[in-house]
Amino acid sequence: MHPFKFIWGLLFRLFPCPVALGLRRIGNPDRSSPVLVTCNFHTTVQRMIRALKGLDAWLLVAESGGVNVWCAAGGEEFNTHSVASAVKTSGLEEKVDHRRLVLPPLGAPGIFARDVYQQTGWAVTWGPVRYQDIPRFLDQGMRRDESMKRVTYDWLERLDTGLGSLFVFYLIGAAGFFVFSRHLLVDYLLVAAGPFVFFMLACPWLPGKRGLTKVLFLDTLLGLSLVLTEMFHFPSGFSLRADLIIAMIMMLIYGSELGGLASTLPSDLDPFLARLGIGAVGNVAFAGTVRTELINGFRVLTYYEERCVSCTCCTEVCPQGVWEMGANKKAVLARPAACTACRACLVQCKVGAIKAEPVTEKN
Repeated sequence: MHPFKFIWGLLFRLFPCPVALGLRRIGNPDRSSPVLVTCNFHTTVQRMIRALKGLDAWLLVAESGGVNVWCAAGGEEFNTHSVASAVKTSGLEEKVDHRRLVLPPLGAPGIFARDVYQQTGWAVTWGPVRYQDIPRFLDQGMRRDESMKRVTYDWLERLDTGLGSLFVFYLIGAAGFFVFSRHLLVDYLLVAAGPFVFFMLACPWLPGKRGLTKVLFLDTLLGLSLVLTEMFHFPSGFSLRADLIIAMIMMLIYGSELGGLASTLPSDLDPFLARLGIGAVGNVAFAGTVRTELINGFRVLTYYEERCVSCTCCTEVCPQGVWEMGANKKAVLARPAACTACRACLVQCKVGAIKAEPVTEKN
């Protein structure tokens, strides 16, 4: 394992960390071994290799701009073209007899499964959401149970994604204190780290459904504490006032970014930037995208049951279990409140039964 890329992928996940594209051998694969597809983000590839240890499989690494599957698919960097291109240029067809790819389901917002088949002749099977479930998925004949289809965001996942995406903000703050307020640097390092750990661990039990709502609750408590320190005139030598302000600011940063990290939550920051008229940051578009317009209420998820052909695509790719199959074998929008506007169902629906339509007076 390359140590620099390991640290970069662990602490600076906001920035690309690409690895070489192409086909990798896991164990001793033969012509009947499964072909699993992933993105070319270093951390993802390494975790896939660890998950497949002891198995015989082919791992096809496709272009994603060096970004993880969830973010790259949402930004359309991990897409139909990148998968089709990887298939055509890897020499895969000469090494296996079957024509089936196992794709990560969190890539569904960017990859049109039907188009992959039309362009390459390779059928798509959606694999499990979590790396750890891959061996069981393969052992079950590439069949997923419900737990393999749905995202989770447990304490370890929260700490992992939070550390990888928020450490850069922590580092920028440390640099600022080092230059402008060095006497508070140690306070900052301790106080900014504490709220991060607390927020990520306590997140499920905090009031509200979004990261920003949850953190505003905590900031209100911190703000009341700040008022009390002023009322009772705590000695300034304790630096309590500065510590509380640091905690409030860092907590706000953590909470605002949480929805962009977790596939279980709608983003707070992206639609806010879209409302400000900020069209994009780098390759990530905000203003005018279907995703941000759904979250901001400019569009509404609409379902036309009469068009449904019972293909189950929506239930297979929705990471939240928003869709179910009804008694009449038609899809049912069972839990609309759980939707995070990832667009997977919109992309995969073959017949246009699911739409994101502009809100009108009629809606």
